[in-house]
Amino acid sequence: MKRTAKIWLTALALLLAASLPAPGWGLAKEEAKTHPWGVEKERLAKELNLSPEKTKDFLAVNEKYEKSRKEIFEAIKKDEDQLAKLLAEPKPDEARVKGMVTAITQDFDKLTASFKAQRQEEMAVLTPLQQGKFILALKKWHEEMCARYEKTGEKQEEKK
Repeated sequence: MKRTAKIWLTALALLLAASLPAPGWGLAKEEAKTHPWGVEKERLAKELNLSPEKTKDFLAVNEKYEKSRKEIFEAIKKDEDQLAKLLAEPKPDEARVKGMVTAITQDFDKLTASFKAQRQEEMAVLTPLQQGKFILALKKWHEEMCARYEKTGEKQEEKK
């Protein structure tokens, strides 16, 4: 049981790590260029030797999906706040709790689907060699984000 829970938490951490430093979360277009993921995408486009036109297409995919994910994250936050209020009631209505859980689960499904669709669109811009380099760069970046997350979590626990 603990192993399954750890796998799910790791998967969630990877998903969140992949999305947290994304430039579209309410950042102006100018700010996105200095944001870690925006800078990483631009660096990656240069490393992959993309033409100016391909670079524009590659970066546009990220911007497109970040805008849609901002809406998804806002919906998740709203639903989680409602769920917390509902669960704080002396006798929470189980049907309403079930409805909120379903809504949050559907939002997370939309979030996962947006990452998949983004990756597919980005890959369509790239040649097979660039795709291989891109996949390895994503893996490395996710590992770095997870390592940062683990260090942050350890420091927070030590302070308690």
